[in-house]
Amino acid sequence: MQLDFNRAPLTSGTTPGTERVRQSPGKSAGSAASPRRRKKVEPPHWERGYRSHYYRNDRGEKLGEVRLSDRGELPVVYRWAAGNYSGAEGSLVHARARVEETVGFGMRQLSLF
Repeated sequence: MQLDFNRAPLTSGTTPGTERVRQSPGKSAGSAASPRRRKKVEPPHWERGYRSHYYRNDRGEKLGEVRLSDRGELPVVYRWAAGNYSGAEGSLVHARARVEETVGFGMRQLSLF
């Protein structure tokens, strides 16, 4: 006895080829999937204070800070700290740049193993 695979019995209400459409509900046969939108990642920002500035990420976590030297202390320096690194600079612009470099380096650093 030979079986004929080309002829399948039709059940009530179905037409040949509808099983493929049923397997993927919500998508038509010819349409491509729409690309998913990624959530925008906000870059870190500076939060300004009276005698200190903080470098924070989008969640509000402190990544680094810059503090002005104590009153009456000469010379006036800006002390910065980010992660395990710290230092002193003569201007706020340079201190901020050092914090941004240090935080950026920590984010790009590759694992050793």
